[in-house]
Amino acid sequence: MTDDQWEELDEKALSSIQLCLSKEVLREVVNETTVAKLWLKLETLYMTKNLANKLRLKERIYTIRMVEGTPIQSNLDEFNSIILDLENIDVKIDDEDKVVLLVVSLPSTYEHFKEIMLYGNNNILYFEDVKSNLLSKEKFDLEVHFVDKGEGLSARGRTQEKGCTTHKKSRGHKSNKTCRYCKKSGHEISDCFILRKKQEKQEKGKSPQSPEAANIEADSGDDITLSVVSYNKRSKTEWIIDTGCTFHMCPYKDLFTIFEPVDCGVVLMGNDAQCKVVGIGTVQIKTNDGVVRTLANVRYIPDLKRNLISLGTLESLGCKYSAEGGVLKVSKGYLVLLKANRIGNLYVLQGTVVTGPTAVSSSMLENDVTKLWQMCLGHMSEKGMHLLSKQGSLGKQGISKLEFCKHCVFGKQKKVSFSTATHRTKGILDYIHSDLWGPSKVASYGGHRYMMTIIDVFSRKVWVYFL
Repeated sequence: MTDDQWEELDEKALSSIQLCLSKEVLREVVNETTVAKLWLKLETLYMTKNLANKLRLKERIYTIRMVEGTPIQSNLDEFNSIILDLENIDVKIDDEDKVVLLVVSLPSTYEHFKEIMLYGNNNILYFEDVKSNLLSKEKFDLEVHFVDKGEGLSARGRTQEKGCTTHKKSRGHKSNKTCRYCKKSGHEISDCFILRKKQEKQEKGKSPQSPEAANIEADSGDDITLSVVSYNKRSKTEWIIDTGCTFHMCPYKDLFTIFEPVDCGVVLMGNDAQCKVVGIGTVQIKTNDGVVRTLANVRYIPDLKRNLISLGTLESLGCKYSAEGGVLKVSKGYLVLLKANRIGNLYVLQGTVVTGPTAVSSSMLENDVTKLWQMCLGHMSEKGMHLLSKQGSLGKQGISKLEFCKHCVFGKQKKVSFSTATHRTKGILDYIHSDLWGPSKVASYGGHRYMMTIIDVFSRKVWVYFL
């Protein structure tokens, strides 16, 4: 291999390693020009074999605990990363010790599994075997305990018919039964052919996005069971307006228009499960009126299942919300910013997420308020609005820069008169005025459409020429 080929290969390897580094780490090694120097710099920064690093990593491996509700694979990834860091600084952990540390880190739901691993008949435990058993157990639990996600309501009661005088009827003979649906005798409602045929037609013509469905079932007696099931067809671009979440949250990275990977801690769910926040950014939502609203400081949480808009965050920005007739409105002043329809017991936002370049101009909340105030004040100038804002007359939110407004230009323009001038002449042709007029719609007898006039100021003599 020649020197040029070696330098080219070294540059490719250097750029590949730099692309894998975060911004904070890249700032520390940006001046390194070769792979060897870069690698030595990284080792001195993060893989120093000193006592402090050993104590820190050992403390992490001994105190690691799996959070209830998180996948077992994420816990294994974190556990393996700590083991690799310890091995890089020449700290070896036996295979049996790895097994004990991993089993101890499991939550209380794996209590039976821990007892089998620690107190079983196996004299020697291998780390790879325990890993495979954990993954198999998680897969088995997901398959066995899988339940379709939905909300169910079951109500049982005894029907009352007109003309029914007694409820004490024999349950042993079907011939004495009368169908509650078709009112015919000889069969029960559970065996009614007309009802069954109607339900089949409804299922065939039912929209796949129907949020709720009701089923009527009957047992062997007069009790009728009404089951209402809510089927949640989740959409990637569907946003739920919630009063319980602290921030705006989104589990889909490709919906962000501006994204910055950060470590903002964790978010607690309703069952105290922790979901890690791995990024923050902005999301643009196009409402039904065609305006693009921008949600700032949206947390990126991959473990979340729904897109959430925090009403508490909007209220802290000066917004107000009200719900009536199944419609929730978020407004600021007299401007309605967001609308949501109630589907089941959830308020789903009316709008779609804008991803990539768009032809619709995006408007921040401050721009909307500034534009609204300008129209309410008769298209006041930006300087005047800043003066009112400093006096506190326009609310707590500041005034942003105004965009070009054609109505202001058309409404405030005026004719400017010519200034008066005094000319003193002492003779003929010292000062003259000339003017060109035309074109005329009708031509003159000579075929001309323009006329030029020349006026002498001293003698007031006028010359007219047709052009």
